[in-house]
Amino acid sequence: MNWPRLIDTGAKYAARFGGATILASAVLISVDVLFRNLDTGIRLHSFELTNYAFAAAVAFSFAYAVTQRAHIRIDVLYQLMPVWVRSILDVLALLLLAILSTGMAYFAWKVVAHSVRLGARPNSTLDIALALPQGLWALGLTWFALVTLALTVRAGIHLLKGRFATVHVETGVISESADEVLR
Repeated sequence: MNWPRLIDTGAKYAARFGGATILASAVLISVDVLFRNLDTGIRLHSFELTNYAFAAAVAFSFAYAVTQRAHIRIDVLYQLMPVWVRSILDVLALLLLAILSTGMAYFAWKVVAHSVRLGARPNSTLDIALALPQGLWALGLTWFALVTLALTVRAGIHLLKGRFATVHVETGVISESADEVLR
């Protein structure tokens, strides 16, 4: 089984889910505004639903950003360093991101569990258990954490085997050209 490809594909589809969710939110808001302007009395709760949808969409998209190396890093001195130092910094950056994402997922699930214990519901006419949208959000953050952890382990193995160029190509800052990597 090709794990890197599986992770990339999973992250891509999770990001597409996030994008489709944002598109559906835009449609829902548009229809809700139209219904309100036509004074139909129909309320779609677009504000509340799209807040939940946006949180889940963003959480699911984080993993794709990691696989595409799209997270922002400041690389002023990084560009001047040899590839072996860059590789160490790349793995360190992934490790710190893995710690952050794992913490985010952990505390998101604590929020979900707390909402379940309380039987929490929003103070609105849309009477939905808050644990449902929070669970989607926590699931997205968990996917982010799992992808980041998998990439960190993979990069760490390459680093320990002395494959500095591979680490840098797979996890480094995208802005370099191929000849810079070989320095």
